[in-house]
Order: sequence, then structure tokens, then C-alpha cells
Amino acid sequence: MVNLIKNYLKNPDEIIDLAEKEADKFSVRAPGQRYNFNTQYGDSSLKSLFVFNMSEPLKSAVLKTLSPEDRTAEGITINRYDPGDFLKRHVDAQGQYWKFKLIFLRSDMPHVVWYDSNNAPHVVEEEPGSYLEMPINLPHEVTQIGLNERPKYSLVLTWGI
Repeated sequence: MVNLIKNYLKNPDEIIDLAEKEADKFSVRAPGQRYNFNTQYGDSSLKSLFVFNMSEPLKSAVLKTLSPEDRTAEGITINRYDPGDFLKRHVDAQGQYWKFKLIFLRSDMPHVVWYDSNNAPHVVEEEPGSYLEMPINLPHEVTQIGLNERPKYSLVLTWGI
């Protein structure tokens, strides 16, 4: 059902270094913003760099160590969670895409939590470069990033947009 595949992506530090140089291109996803991420549990707060705003060097770095299948993703997004940011409990897709992959780039503390059929929470160890294989309809969230933490980064690939 849920599986953490380690060393899936080989260059998370390179991607973060390039993404941080493009910090002004991240879209704020908070209440009142164009790309607000609203869930049944409320609004969230994070920033996203969508593939259409990425420089060619950043796109190349993202694709460089991905499998040929992953390079076919129609949606490529780097999410950044600054201290105080969070993503409320949700399920992916909501009719917009049929497949996704969540790849961890950096997190000082584990913040991704998924919920099983008994509503029990499970915290994921977020190793850089690891892929969290999980069903698209599995409820999950990103808990609030602490004030003493560096920004958390993840890469999301989607198909069927």
C-alpha cells in the first residue's frame, strides 16, 4: 500500500540549489492567492514552482536522474514549505490527474503523515531522494514546519492533467 523507495532521485541537493536561485518564481499557495490549496480540512500555506516557470537548467536537473517513465510526467512541481507553512490533510487528484509521485528533496524533520483505513496517522521518514509510493486516494498531510527548520522541499510528478 505505502512504500518508501530510497535513492530514487540521485541529485536532490542540485535541484534545491537551482530552485533557491529561482525563489521569486514560486507561487504562493495560501488563502486569497491564485493557487490556493484548499482542502476539506481548511486552507494550507506553501509555495510551488511549476514546470512552466522553471528555467531550463532547473528542468534539466529535475529530469536528469529520473527514469524514462518519470520524464513523461505532464506536471512537474517543486513545493517549498517555509517555517510556519503546512499542507492540510487531503487526497490527491480531485479529478485533475490520475497518477502522481512524491519525491523528497529536503526536510529537517519528518512532516508527511498519511492515514490508514482506521484513520491512524503514520509519519514518513523523509530521506532526500526517496519516493513515497502510495495510492492517489490516500489521505495525507504536511505538518507545520518549525521556526528553527530550513525550508522543506519536495518534487511532485503528475500525469493526466
